[in-house]
Amino acid sequence: MLKHFQIMMAEKVLCEVNKVDDIVSKLMHTTEEPGDYTGDDGLLYCGKCHTPKQMRLPFNPATGDEVETFVRAACQCQCEAAEEADRQAERERFRCDMDRRREDGLSCPDGLRFTFAQDDRQQPKVSDACQRYVECWDEMKANNIGVLFYGSVGTGKSFLASCIGNGLLDRLVPVAATNFPRLLNLLQGTYKKQELLDRLSIYKLLIVDDLGVERDSAYAEEQIFNIIDARSTSELPVVVTTNLTMEELEHPSSMQYKRIYDRVLEMCPIRLKLVGESRRRANAAEREKLARKILLG
Repeated sequence: MLKHFQIMMAEKVLCEVNKVDDIVSKLMHTTEEPGDYTGDDGLLYCGKCHTPKQMRLPFNPATGDEVETFVRAACQCQCEAAEEADRQAERERFRCDMDRRREDGLSCPDGLRFTFAQDDRQQPKVSDACQRYVECWDEMKANNIGVLFYGSVGTGKSFLASCIGNGLLDRLVPVAATNFPRLLNLLQGTYKKQELLDRLSIYKLLIVDDLGVERDSAYAEEQIFNIIDARSTSELPVVVTTNLTMEELEHPSSMQYKRIYDRVLEMCPIRLKLVGESRRRANAAEREKLARKILLG
């Protein structure tokens, strides 16, 4: 048994030695590409970025002799390529993680389909505020500052909320976009309500559409409060959209809704009013015009 252990340890040491030898071998060899050149200091330089691809050591890594030796080093463009590869790998890990998280059913499949690149900026001050929210995310998150979009139907509330969400996803911030009816259905369909509410905290920003369109019942009111309270307790921001007016939010018809709306207004000090004609109606008119042209000539 002891002999077997000694053999295993010897094999492990030999493997580690081979790894070291391989590293030293690569260190001692510098690949010269077309355009590379030797500088006045004797080092090999990259022909693209004109920075050294070698460095001096006061000893020979292969032999241990105290003799100055040129070894391989990363030039600037190699460092930049490695950094970009690391960034791409991090983005891919984040994308896979977000895909896995969306399997929990909290997010709407089409909740994050719009970006700032699609914004027609009909309300430039609102658009600018949304972009600044993304740019100042660290401060927004640290102070648990959310956004409330309010206004009539079809004015672009969900669109801009989606733009904020995708802007943060580009910065590798976990975001979920859902709506109150969806969350209510999920809560009604499980006995593990607290576990579901706790799962909301894995998202640094939660976008919730359609405050005020949920069915009017004591159960719905209680669960909506629980959803908002869970975010408040987690000290994580929320973006809320609603067709309600500010008057309706500040003076609701019941004490239970007052409790809900007061908490939403507390968590969303940034309140952006969307005005204008319904874009959905305008889009429908454009599609009707296109359809008539295709079918009727």
